[in-house]
Amino acid sequence: MLLKNSDIPGGNRSPHPVNESNTRRKPLVAVAGASGFVGTHLRRALEEEYDFRALSRSPHIVGENIGKGTTQWQRCDLYSLPRLSQALLGCDFAIYLVHSMAPSSRLMQADFEETDLLLADNFIRAAEDSGIRHIIYLSGLMPADSAEELSPHLRSRLEVEETLRSRSIPVTVLRAGLIFGPGGSSFSMLVNLVRRLPFMLLPAWVDTNTHSIDINDVCRAFRLCLSEPCYRGDIFDLGGHQPMTYRQMILKTSQLMDRRCRSMDLPLNFFKISKRWIALFSGVPAALVGPLIESLKYDLRAKPNPLLQALAGKMVTFEDSFEKAVDSHGRPLPNPRRHTQLADARHIKKARRARSVQRMPLPAGWAAQQVAAEYGEWLTRRYGGLIHAERCAAGVLRFFALRGRITLLELTPTPYSLDDRHRCAFYISGGILSRDVAPPGRFEFRLFKDRSCLIASIHGFAPMLPWWFYARTQAVVHLRVMRAFGKHLARVSISDVSQH
Repeated sequence: MLLKNSDIPGGNRSPHPVNESNTRRKPLVAVAGASGFVGTHLRRALEEEYDFRALSRSPHIVGENIGKGTTQWQRCDLYSLPRLSQALLGCDFAIYLVHSMAPSSRLMQADFEETDLLLADNFIRAAEDSGIRHIIYLSGLMPADSAEELSPHLRSRLEVEETLRSRSIPVTVLRAGLIFGPGGSSFSMLVNLVRRLPFMLLPAWVDTNTHSIDINDVCRAFRLCLSEPCYRGDIFDLGGHQPMTYRQMILKTSQLMDRRCRSMDLPLNFFKISKRWIALFSGVPAALVGPLIESLKYDLRAKPNPLLQALAGKMVTFEDSFEKAVDSHGRPLPNPRRHTQLADARHIKKARRARSVQRMPLPAGWAAQQVAAEYGEWLTRRYGGLIHAERCAAGVLRFFALRGRITLLELTPTPYSLDDRHRCAFYISGGILSRDVAPPGRFEFRLFKDRSCLIASIHGFAPMLPWWFYARTQAVVHLRVMRAFGKHLARVSISDVSQH
């Protein structure tokens, strides 16, 4: 069950209060990922036509920007469905720029594919509940050959597309490759490699064609999709520069920087090695470099479409993109989030919270509450000598040790998921293994029936044990237990299929 207007203070008021002195209101656009490279440029480019509500989990970004300019900054945990629903109230449109590569907790037991799926499902559910009329998602270019096996990065983006487009709100998908512009990671990586390496080893992936685009042309595409109903709810490839291989981009950048490029070819892709040395010399985090170069093994070119035709004739060239994105010494201009990233890292470390997200098979016909009940029963059967789980009539789930003498954890059902067959969530409300913190940690099962899977997750868990000890003991045990539960559900699924 999602938050309704009546559940939120002031929720029965009109979401768009009328200003008597000026009854013509600019549309309000919620932006998830507003402080990043694309989000920052979008808000600046479209601020004359739209008002923005920027959603960010960072207290430093919100604190620095609140009250400045026309953007409404709001701190919001995108992993919390009720808080996200509340944050989107009153907005007309939404822009989704989230890709969960960076850590959001001190301990992350999660692959980005699982967290991206969970966040996308949260966003579309909250948007639907809050009355959003149209969403635009920035995805990645896909290979022309649909039979080709996708990299984890592109596979995740496609899954997010499908999740966002699975409900009632029209969702426009813009698929872009490398986006060049001041502060962009793709551009900074390219320029810094040319600047810092007198000699390069070039793996096989540098000879695959890709289609880059300038950030200003991306902003133009968003403007058209927001303003013109004919583009609403469709999928469009974006490509502005002439298609080139990454080798050609390196050579073109060397020419523009008046530097000689020496190189030696390697016969294979060497993704793991490439990720490490590119991260080292480019200054771009390895978490961003890896997905980027894995995507470059495909031939990624924008397919002709009506939106590209509307943008044609004014596209920024590769040379102009370079000139606008470097300083007088040829150094790439900094990422707009660079000055807050260190502060965010310190805040995450000090908070001492953990996040664990695992994808598991979903037995046919099961509801989320049935999965939660099975988890407690299975845990008792498997570890009955050590752990015993009990669930009372009110739905509170408790885990005991030493034959019930010690309460390890207590989980209290959240009021927002009691009537939702696809979601069962608990607050971590007690037990000797957790600290009493605000907001409390959450434990959740989320079903994705169209994918025959579920996501089991813990968010914001605050351990009582000293952090160094927790990370080496309790956290390791939890991950092993959840993986074992996933295998149990897989066996249940196979057994159900064989019986039918």
